[in-house]
Amino acid sequence: MDLFSDYDSLSESSSSSDDQQDDIELLYCGEASNILSCLEESIGKIDDLLSVEMGFMYGDIVSSNSDPTGQTGKVISINMHVDLENLHGKTMKDVDSNHIAKIRSLSVGDFVLLGSWVGKVDKIEDRVAVLFDDGSKSSFTATEKLIIPISTNLLEDCDQFPYYPGQRVQVELSSTTNSRSDRWLCCAWKGRRNEGTVFAVEAGLVYVEWLSCALVDSSDKIPLAPPSCLQDADNLSLLSCFSHANWQLGDWCVLPGLESEIYVIVKTKTKVDVMWQDGSHSFAVDANSLFQVNIVDAHDFWPGQFVLEKGSCDDLVHVSSGRRWGFVRTYDSKERMVKVEWSVPDSNPNQEEMDVSAYELVEHPDYSFCYGDVVFQIKKVEVIGEEKKEQNQLSCVGTVFGFKDGKVLVEWANGCATKVAPYEIFRMDKSEQVSSSSMHLSSQRETIEQAMIQEISDSRNPPFQPKEKSLLVCLLPQAAVGIFSSIIGSLFGSQSTSHESGGIIDHTFSEEHGYELVESEPIADNFQIFGERNSQQPLFSTDSKMTKSFKRFDMAGDCSDHHFFDVAAKKGLTSSVQMKRGWLKRVQTEWSMMEKDLPETIFVRVYEERMDLLRVAIIGTPGTPYHDSLFFFDIFLPPEYPHEPPLVHYISSGLRLNPNLYETGKVCLSLLNTWMGSGNEVWNPERSSLLQILISLQALVLNRKPYFNEAGYDKQMGTPEGEKNSASYNENAFLVSCKSMFYLLRKPPKNFEALVDEHFIKCSHNILLACKAYMNGTRVGCAFGDENREEEKRGSSTGFKIMLSKMFPKLLEAFSAKGVDCSQFVNM
Repeated sequence: MDLFSDYDSLSESSSSSDDQQDDIELLYCGEASNILSCLEESIGKIDDLLSVEMGFMYGDIVSSNSDPTGQTGKVISINMHVDLENLHGKTMKDVDSNHIAKIRSLSVGDFVLLGSWVGKVDKIEDRVAVLFDDGSKSSFTATEKLIIPISTNLLEDCDQFPYYPGQRVQVELSSTTNSRSDRWLCCAWKGRRNEGTVFAVEAGLVYVEWLSCALVDSSDKIPLAPPSCLQDADNLSLLSCFSHANWQLGDWCVLPGLESEIYVIVKTKTKVDVMWQDGSHSFAVDANSLFQVNIVDAHDFWPGQFVLEKGSCDDLVHVSSGRRWGFVRTYDSKERMVKVEWSVPDSNPNQEEMDVSAYELVEHPDYSFCYGDVVFQIKKVEVIGEEKKEQNQLSCVGTVFGFKDGKVLVEWANGCATKVAPYEIFRMDKSEQVSSSSMHLSSQRETIEQAMIQEISDSRNPPFQPKEKSLLVCLLPQAAVGIFSSIIGSLFGSQSTSHESGGIIDHTFSEEHGYELVESEPIADNFQIFGERNSQQPLFSTDSKMTKSFKRFDMAGDCSDHHFFDVAAKKGLTSSVQMKRGWLKRVQTEWSMMEKDLPETIFVRVYEERMDLLRVAIIGTPGTPYHDSLFFFDIFLPPEYPHEPPLVHYISSGLRLNPNLYETGKVCLSLLNTWMGSGNEVWNPERSSLLQILISLQALVLNRKPYFNEAGYDKQMGTPEGEKNSASYNENAFLVSCKSMFYLLRKPPKNFEALVDEHFIKCSHNILLACKAYMNGTRVGCAFGDENREEEKRGSSTGFKIMLSKMFPKLLEAFSAKGVDCSQFVNM
C-alpha cells in the first residue's frame, strides 16, 4: 500500500514539474530556448578557440603521440581546410586552402626572380584600386598619392597590409597634373572626387634584396651586375612553394573572383601525409595526433636523404674524395641500421643496396636539400634570342618539393616540374661562387659572420705557430728569475702528496690566509662502476696504480707544440705587463694547490720557460662513455689573470665527442666565461681556480650523459625522447673516444709520450673487455651484473655493435704494436 502511495506522489510531482516548465516557457515567450541556444553557441566558439591545432610545414620531423619513443617521420604532404569570417561576421566553413589567396600577390620575405638573379622582397609599395563614391574607378601607387584611411584598420598586421579591400579611404589628388601611373578604369578625373572604397590591392613598387645570380648561358663567364633594388612588381616572377600550407590562424585572405572582400581565418583543419623512417607511409593523419620533433639526433636518417660514408677510423685526413655516397631507402631507428643505395655500387650488382650502421654515415654536406629550398640547375645551354634566354633562365631556378629514388623533385620558375640528380643543382646559399662578390648580400653576411667567429676564436684560441726561438727573454725579466727559481724549489724540492678522498675541492682564495679547502662528495659515488659479475674488483675502471711512475704534476721543458705558444707575441705583451708580482704570486699558489690536491686521474705539466702555459691530461671517469680514454687540454694564463679566466684549448684531433668540446678546440664552459652562467658557475677571481676548472672538465663535461650538456637539452632529461637520444649519443661518444686513441698512440702530445704509452698498455685489456661487453649488448656506461637496471635491459643498438666490431681489430693491432699481449681477445 505504501509503495502505491509513493508512486502516486511521484506522479503528481512529475506532473507538477511539467506544468511549471510550461508556465516558464509561456512566461518568457520561448526566450529560455534562445538563451540556451546562444549559450551552446558561445561554448562551441570557446571550444574552437581552445582547440588550436598543431601546425606543420613540409619536411617537418614528427612523431606519433601514441608512440613518442618510436620512429620519427617526415611530413611530405599537407591538406588544409579553413573556416573564414568576413568583416561583417559572415562565416564560410571548410574552405580548401588551395582556393584562397593573399590580399596581394607579393609579401615581404618572398623570393622573386628577375632574369638570372634571385632576391628577397624587403619592402612593398602598394598599388591600390579605389571605387569612388560617384562610381568612377582608378588605381594609384601609394608612394605617389596620399591615400588616407578613413575607417580604422581592422587588420592586426597593418604594417604588412596598410590597405585592404573594403577599406574606406581618402585620396589627395592634384587638380593640375596626374601621375603617369594613375590608371582611370572608369570615367575621368573630377576635382571634387576624393573619397571611395578600396576594391583591390596589388604590389606596385617592390624593394628587393638581391641574393644570388644563376649562370645559364655558356657565354656568361661572370655573373652580371645585379638589377636595381627598386622594381615594378610586374617584372618579377614569384618563387612560390607550398603556399596552400602556410596559412595560420588569424591570417587575412581573399577568395579569387571575390577580391573586393577580405576574410580572416578563424579555424584550421589539417591532415598530413607522413613518410616514416622504415619507408612506410601514413595518409591523411590528423595533425593533433602528431607532435613536432625539434631536436633531431645526429644519427637519425630518413628515406630519400643523401648520405656520405665516413672515413675509416685510421684516416688522418678528413676528405670526401673517394668515399661512397648514396641515398637512404629505409632506417631502423631502434637498431641504428640504414639501408643505403650507393650511387657507385660495388662490382657485385647484388650489393647495390646495403645495410650500414648509422654511425658509419653522415648527411652529405653538398646534397643536404630540404623542402622549399631555392636551387639553381647546373648546366650550359646555347641560347638564341632574348625570349629563349628568358625562358631558359626561368627553367634554371626553382624550389625543391620532394625526393624520389635518389632524385630531387624541383618545380622550376616556368611552372615545369622535373627530377634531377643532386649533383645537377645547388642551393641558393651556395651560389657565392657565381655571384658578384661586391653585391651578393648573403655572401657578405657569411663572410662577416665567419670573420667575427674567427676573430673571437683567435682571441680565445690563437692558432699554433711554433717558433724556434724561446720566448723566455720576452716573458721573464731578470727580476723575476729569482722569484721563479724559488717557486721551482718550493714545488719540486718536496715529495708530492695527494688528496685521497677523490672528492671535488672548492678553493677559496684570501690575501691573508691563502686558500681554504672545502671537500664535497666524490665524483663517482652516484653510479656503479663497471665490474665483473659477483666480483670485488671493477672490471672496466682505471687503476690509479697504472700511472704511478708518471708524476701527476711536474715541470717540462719544450712547449713549442703548445696551442698558445705564440700568443704573447700576437698580443704584443711586454715583460712588465706579463710578469707582475701579483700574477707570479697567484700562479705560485695555483701550482702549489695542484701539486698537492690533483686527483689521481689528472696530470699537469708546467713549463720552465713559460709560466703562463700548462698542458693537462684527464682520464675519462668510469661509468661514462669516456672511461679509460685520455683527453688533453692546453691552458694559457693571460696577464689579467686571475681577474680574467684562463684560455683553454681542447686537443681534439678534429673529432667531436662532447657538446662542450668542439672540433676546433673550443671549450664551452661557464667557468671559462665561454658560456652563460651565474653565481658559482662563472669565473670568480676570489674563489675560482685552475684545479676547479680541471675537475669541472672531468666531472661536469666528461660525464655519464653528455647529451644533456647541450644548451636546452636538459629539459629532455627523464623524458623517453631525451633518454633515447642520450643513449645514441653515448654510443657515438664511445666510438669517437676509441678513434681518438688511434691518434694519441700515433702522435702523443709532447711531454706526455710516456703517459700515453703507459696508460694504454696497462688499460688495454680493460678497454678490449669493455668493447666485447658492448658488442654483446651491454649499454655504454652501464654496470654489469645489475640486471634490474632499466638501462641495462635496453641494450645497445645493432648499428653500434657493427661499427665497434669494425674498430675492434684495429684496437688489437694498435695495442699489439705497443707490446701488449692481446692473444686472448683474437678469437673471443
